[in-house]
Amino acid sequence: MLDADESVELRALQARAYGRAGALNEAEAARLRELEAGKLRRTEPPAPRGPEPAAPAPPHIEPAHIEPAASTVDEGAGTAVSEDRTTGAPHGDSALAALRRHWRLAVAITAAFIVVGLVLGWLIFADRGPAPMQLTAQQEEWQSAIIASGDFDPGSVRAVAQEEGVVIWFATKNERADVCLVLGHEDATAPACTTREQATIQGVNATLAKPVSEAQTYDIQAQMYLTQDGEPAVITRSYITSSQSTSMFASEAEAEAATTLAAQTGLDRRTILVVGYDDEVPIWTGTDTSTQRYCLVYDGSMPDPPMVCDDSLMLADADRTLVLDVADDGETTRYEYQFGYGQQYLTVTRGWESDDAAGE
Repeated sequence: MLDADESVELRALQARAYGRAGALNEAEAARLRELEAGKLRRTEPPAPRGPEPAAPAPPHIEPAHIEPAASTVDEGAGTAVSEDRTTGAPHGDSALAALRRHWRLAVAITAAFIVVGLVLGWLIFADRGPAPMQLTAQQEEWQSAIIASGDFDPGSVRAVAQEEGVVIWFATKNERADVCLVLGHEDATAPACTTREQATIQGVNATLAKPVSEAQTYDIQAQMYLTQDGEPAVITRSYITSSQSTSMFASEAEAEAATTLAAQTGLDRRTILVVGYDDEVPIWTGTDTSTQRYCLVYDGSMPDPPMVCDDSLMLADADRTLVLDVADDGETTRYEYQFGYGQQYLTVTRGWESDDAAGE
């Protein structure tokens, strides 16, 4: 007979085995068979008693979870008894049932792992350095010549910008202790080097002059700083100059326009320069060759352009102003250029009306 603890254990195992979601592992199923066999096994015939009412069958017993009873013989007592063998649902079936109930969660977890893997892969293996600048075949030959000079660390020469056909390279030397800015065009190069600390604080500058004509050159200036990551940050400027003038022009077309303006107005070519723009229309200043007066000119691309001049003697004052009014389609635009020893600037006023016109 079973003691009290074994009876409680037997009922608990039977409830789990025969319940709606009953499932026992192999060890629990073996224990259930052992307890049920102990309950039926006797060493001597029991005293006669009335039949015990059978326990009501569980409402949802799965036939597949119960094995048929197997007959055994207790040789010691010579009495044949039957041993009920029951097994719970296999553990694999239980896991499969749980997976079916929570498939959405499983899919979400799997997708999350995939996303995390992709992000980690990008962070580890992605090349986040600056993209190399595309060079023409001719510019690649210039770069090969710079590398072949042996003046810089192997593998350090890298094109970072270009201005008006001039290529700007970044390089290092003295085993990366110094950083260099190299400007190159055809056979001309202009290198400038300094220490990394100096480049971070004050930068490094280089200038290269590219011939435009016999009398003009394109001056390209570059200034480089180092970022906190040690990468070069380059600022470039370019303008056209002439050996016969101190004026600077933004482009070759602007320099040609200054030559045309000198021929049309009689201004000294050496003194002509652009002081501002109205949209894309340039506003010029220059000195009249015959009278030595200082003049302000609108556009200059047409014959007899609008122009106003002042006495050159007045330049001795601290500040002077040239005022030019240009009428177009019934609207007047006023151009005021302040010059002298103070700050020089151009003011453009559209729809301007004089005090007399406003009073009328």
